[in-house]
Amino acid sequence: MELLSTKRSGFSRKEIAEHTGFPENGKLTEMLSDLVNSDFVRVESCFGKKRNEVSYQLKDYYSWFYFKFIKDSPGRDEHFWKNAYRSPSKNVWCGLTYEQLCKDHISQIKRKLGISGVLSEESSWQIKGNEEHSGAQIDLIIDRRDHIINLCEIKYAAEEYVITKETDLNIRNKIRNIHGSNENKKDHSDHNDHHLWGEGQPIQQPDQYPDRSG
Repeated sequence: MELLSTKRSGFSRKEIAEHTGFPENGKLTEMLSDLVNSDFVRVESCFGKKRNEVSYQLKDYYSWFYFKFIKDSPGRDEHFWKNAYRSPSKNVWCGLTYEQLCKDHISQIKRKLGISGVLSEESSWQIKGNEEHSGAQIDLIIDRRDHIINLCEIKYAAEEYVITKETDLNIRNKIRNIHGSNENKKDHSDHNDHHLWGEGQPIQQPDQYPDRSG
């Protein structure tokens, strides 16, 4: 559990075995299955990879909170939570928690997008950076049976989230990266219709906002 709390995208079975020292055998399978069945851990598919190439992600809200704020805290500040308002550590935790919240409410997101009646498989996607290209990640991919793919960027914001030109360019670069790294020929729903989710609502497209980047 503590290992999984160190990486939002989770770890593969092989990585878990390497980091914990547990042999990659039936015992590890049983432990992971227990955590998944008890709803502490989520099995996340990676878009474009084989079905058995999954990652195990911590999904329990209290566990995220415990490892972030309780486990190594001396607990001497009775006003810690108020004093930590908008601190970097609290903002990171809020972002992680909001992402988990979205992934726990896929059916509601699909209904908001108007695709609740379409069969789909959900996954995420990431590519590691190298000397030539920077890394990229897409938080939620809805791979639909009607041959359209929704790419969803999950952003937590305490206030209204404004899409700047830089943000829009970053999203479009991710779309190009996933096109280039995957042989799937479906229409990606950039089309041009990518979706960002913040504070539980879809955020409008960049061309619907005034330019506030300057």
